[in-house]
Amino acid sequence: MRALDVLREAAAMKDQARTRGVALALWVLRGYCPDEWLVAFWDAAGSDHEIGRSQGMHAAYNGIVRQVRTRGGLPQTAAPLQSVAADPI
Repeated sequence: MRALDVLREAAAMKDQARTRGVALALWVLRGYCPDEWLVAFWDAAGSDHEIGRSQGMHAAYNGIVRQVRTRGGLPQTAAPLQSVAADPI
């Protein structure tokens, strides 16, 4: 699901991620996920604290994936987002 791809990419960013693309992805996911998870992602995406932002976005992303999967929007094989300790590039 492309909306989840957008959120995963946003969670991997080092900077704040309150973008139109993230807002649209969250809007698309409204039918698959309770608003609390979507709001949590949006709030974390705008945080000034880099570590808190990263942790909050990762936690909310994993919660969103779980909710979408539970409601039949994703196959059970989709993996949750995992933090990367070092920059892969």
